[in-house]
Amino acid sequence: MAGRNGRTVRDLRRANRTAVLQRLYFDGPLSRFELGPATGLSSGSVSNVVADLVADGLVEEAGSVESDGGRPRTLLRVAPTSGHMIGVDVGETRVRVELFDLTLTELARADRPLAQQRYDVDVIVGHIRDGIAEVLATAGLPPERLLGAGIGVPGIVEHTADRGAVVHGQTIGWDAVPLEALLRAGSPLPDGVPYLVDNGAKTLGQAEMWFGAGRGARNAVVVLFGSGVGASLVTPEVEQGRAVEWGHLTVRVRGRRCRCGALGCLEAYAGAESLLARWREEGGRVPEGTD
Repeated sequence: MAGRNGRTVRDLRRANRTAVLQRLYFDGPLSRFELGPATGLSSGSVSNVVADLVADGLVEEAGSVESDGGRPRTLLRVAPTSGHMIGVDVGETRVRVELFDLTLTELARADRPLAQQRYDVDVIVGHIRDGIAEVLATAGLPPERLLGAGIGVPGIVEHTADRGAVVHGQTIGWDAVPLEALLRAGSPLPDGVPYLVDNGAKTLGQAEMWFGAGRGARNAVVVLFGSGVGASLVTPEVEQGRAVEWGHLTVRVRGRRCRCGALGCLEAYAGAESLLARWREEGGRVPEGTD
């Protein structure tokens, strides 16, 4: 039955479960008493939702704390093994694949170095597929238990209806690469497990806002320095962050040539490879045995 606003009882139940799970995930462990003001739900609704989540194996007890009077309050948390997720970082020197439980405890890791081929599309896709299969095998986890695989990549990510996530990466030689579709073809994951592809700086910004130095902030700029230079801008209007091609802003007219082909980009002065090149120009020498 739908209410005046068109929401059904099922919609309301799902929204209440989501509210409780989100607060326990980001702020837990919490008591039932604390979940009320944190979610805006009544004490009766909190008790009913928590009972359902415990019965479903999604929430578990995690000790207790003293109350102002009466019995101690039982703490609740998201059950760590009630779901698993994979994170993939397509970095500058390697592709890293990691398997986590819901507390972000690392369960397995696979690294694939990038050598001569660097960002060859087939190589990257193969590294991601093989890495996913390896971490699942190491942990002995069936792929059906995964909630999803998040993948951070260089470049601009366009989310399309027909081809999924498409990557435009001028500096890595990717021109409208349908990465999500390529991964899905011959994927070690079932169709029900999503690939979530986004810009690496944007995913870093999201992580900092959720779990790191940005917690509680309304506005933030998260800057990434490496071989490239990136940034993620987070505002109330752009809650999940927006990747900013900050490294390719012109800071000097007709300046040094950037790897993107333009002249005077910030990355041509502040990127790691550019700094090393200038150091060598000044007579610096790389110690033997290092890359």
